[in-house]
Amino acid sequence: MKKIFALLTLTSIFVALSCSNKAPEAKKEVIVVPATPVIIVTEPPAPKSTTVTFDKNGVKVETKKKN
Repeated sequence: MKKIFALLTLTSIFVALSCSNKAPEAKKEVIVVPATPVIIVTEPPAPKSTTVTFDKNGVKVETKKKN
């Protein structure tokens, strides 16, 4: 019985000591980079060669030749 009591006492002491230790604070370094302008170049839409139209009368499909 004394061995069990001693073991539980030691265990509780070790748990209390491990929980009370504070972790060292981590120092963080922040680097600020100024934003550069972003230029997005888009191509104009290509001429459509096929047009599909859905309406209540059905489906209409028109095709045109590209130059």
